[in-house]
Amino acid sequence: MELALGVLLVYGLADLLFRFLGLGAYAHGSRREPKVALTFDDGPSERTEALLALLRRHGVRATFFLTGERAKAHPHLVAALKAEGHQVEDHGELHQALRLFLPWVEWRHMAQNPGRYYRPPHGLHTPFTRLFARRLGKRIALWDLESKDWLPLSPEALAERLLYYLRPGSVVLLHDGPERTLRLLEIALPQMLALGYRPVTLDELSPRPLTPRLALLRALQGFEERYNRKHRVERAGLGPFDLFRVEKKPFPGPDLPGFPKGTLALELHLESQRAMELSPFETIRHVRESLKKVAAKVAADPEVRLVYGHSYLAQGSRLFGFHTVPLPPWPRLVATVSSAWFLWLYRGELPRWERAWAELGYLSREELLRRFPPSTPASPPPAPGAGQSPPP
Repeated sequence: MELALGVLLVYGLADLLFRFLGLGAYAHGSRREPKVALTFDDGPSERTEALLALLRRHGVRATFFLTGERAKAHPHLVAALKAEGHQVEDHGELHQALRLFLPWVEWRHMAQNPGRYYRPPHGLHTPFTRLFARRLGKRIALWDLESKDWLPLSPEALAERLLYYLRPGSVVLLHDGPERTLRLLEIALPQMLALGYRPVTLDELSPRPLTPRLALLRALQGFEERYNRKHRVERAGLGPFDLFRVEKKPFPGPDLPGFPKGTLALELHLESQRAMELSPFETIRHVRESLKKVAAKVAADPEVRLVYGHSYLAQGSRLFGFHTVPLPPWPRLVATVSSAWFLWLYRGELPRWERAWAELGYLSREELLRRFPPSTPASPPPAPGAGQSPPP
């Protein structure tokens, strides 16, 4: 009994560290360039040719993780993938995850097919997966954005969600087989290109192995999605470097001249994963452009009288015309600790002591529209999946 519990614990710990966190896996590329990798699991299938035609039409190359049994059954499709410049990698011999709990089965599963990258079925990890991969000279490839194309949701809802959470450097998990995947890409791919993203192969993306900090960041992404859905948080612009999400809510205080508690306002949330690798000058440039998108949201909603945020970064917001005031003691402590946590999580740094304390930064509606006149209509969709997508 104790031996069985010990084995279960070791298997569970391996899956937690290496699948859920993705520690050491190749799951995304640099956040400084708008390159993304579209990756397709489980093929080849009866839809492979249609996927190839769609990608060809848009001049896009992708990465296909093929199962050995299907590749052997459809060699002409494997040849077509390679002929059109797509990257072909290993998804193992079969797609029966439970059988992989037996080490000798997992070894044969991983060893039978060529590939520099190996993606386990469902991302599943046993205590032997990384050991076998190292022995076989293969890198473990995961992802940082699930398309959720296996769920019975409309392609329109899936495309909306994909565009909402797509980031520079993303590795997108898709599947070669479901009809909705094809329709999802027919909707999302032209918009992706119009927004400035450049889909490339995994090799062209040059993904990096996840450090403990980046692995923790990957694991926490589901919490962000749930928060956005619960609080109806919207992105102000869907471009690769549109850096703000906004949350419409009554202003929580402290009272400001002309803006008492309860004034309808937009709280600004920084898209930290988009800014985490930018230089200070790049950040300033993208913040200016992003504030125009926030202004467009405000211009379209006459109820909003104020935009605000509380962070240690509020002091830097003066560069963009924001006013700053101290927070009351308890909110100040909470905002300061939160800011320090997110600065470490996203940039691996801690605030300088002289700038450590969080403040409230704000702009009135009129000041925002004067300083950052909107250049385009406000049209980003609401937080995706409202009433449709279950939590990840």
